[in-house]
Amino acid sequence: MRPADGPIGAPGPPAVEATAGGWVGVVANPASGLGLSRRKADRLIAALRELGFDAEPAWTPADRASMVARANADSSCRCLVAVGGDGTVSALVNERPLVPITILPTGTENLAARHFRLKGDPVGLAGTIVEGKVVPVDVGLANGRRFLLMTGFGFDGDVVTRHHGTRTASGYVRTTHRAAYVEPILRASFSYAFPRIAVRIEDPGAEETLVGTTIFAFNLPRYALNLPFAPAARQDDGFLDLVVFRDPGPFQALYYLWRVVRGTHLQLSGVYHRRVRKITLSSRGVVPVQIDGDPGGRLLPISPASGRLHTVDRDSPTTCDLWSIEVLPKALSVIVHPSWTPASRRAALAGGGLFG
Repeated sequence: MRPADGPIGAPGPPAVEATAGGWVGVVANPASGLGLSRRKADRLIAALRELGFDAEPAWTPADRASMVARANADSSCRCLVAVGGDGTVSALVNERPLVPITILPTGTENLAARHFRLKGDPVGLAGTIVEGKVVPVDVGLANGRRFLLMTGFGFDGDVVTRHHGTRTASGYVRTTHRAAYVEPILRASFSYAFPRIAVRIEDPGAEETLVGTTIFAFNLPRYALNLPFAPAARQDDGFLDLVVFRDPGPFQALYYLWRVVRGTHLQLSGVYHRRVRKITLSSRGVVPVQIDGDPGGRLLPISPASGRLHTVDRDSPTTCDLWSIEVLPKALSVIVHPSWTPASRRAALAGGGLFG
């Protein structure tokens, strides 16, 4: 059985000291990176075996779930490795591993691997698994689904959902690249309605309701194209960085994006930034959601006539009329190179009100 998510402030999984021998589980998405994941996974397994580990692959979701369950009950497991892109990492995180994980990147963005400065060299990663250090990492929880990077509501969620629909239209998941996002962005710009979203900050003593049209909750600081949406976010501070873009419209969205590129978006009066532990979201329109760069479901509307919550799909945690986002402090451990340190962070813009 998977362990239940503990209360905020609960201790994270125990660290594992590097020892000779034991075993390493290699969780790979064979379709990631035009098949590069399978080749890199095989090279990693060979390198680990040369170093004295018993390395085993998991190629399917069922194999992955079985491997994580075994690792959680077996103290001889050094770690689990996600070989693929951020989607592969997210899938592994959602199996709730109690042992450390690490990453061999092969995907399009590889934001998690980039944050922890983990390279795509199988031999080098094998060395890191032996000699690296284990660092605690917070995890976000969105209606029961864990995320390592971020979750987004609104225009961003619409783009991700459209992009995913294009990738899967043929009946199987096609590989992707950055240019593949151009068409979904253009289509979303012409058709997305930008309904307003109410964000309720639930932290005791700091309760507040904000209203925006595109909402992010970041655990790590950067998003696609390495854009610093939440430059102050840190992986182990026990907070999520809430970024609310208040004003609607495609041209406003492009302007916000330009200010993100310049690193000045948090200075705008139409952008709110707050470090939070828990938020809830509701809306009077249908709002697409993305979680770690993949479609996460929808935020359904509250009826404007009655004020009552929408009843469609109430049994689905990812398609509902009220979303709850919270942080699980140090719920994950990641093996990194011994020289890794968190990047320097800018001071957080925290407190009440909008910033001018």
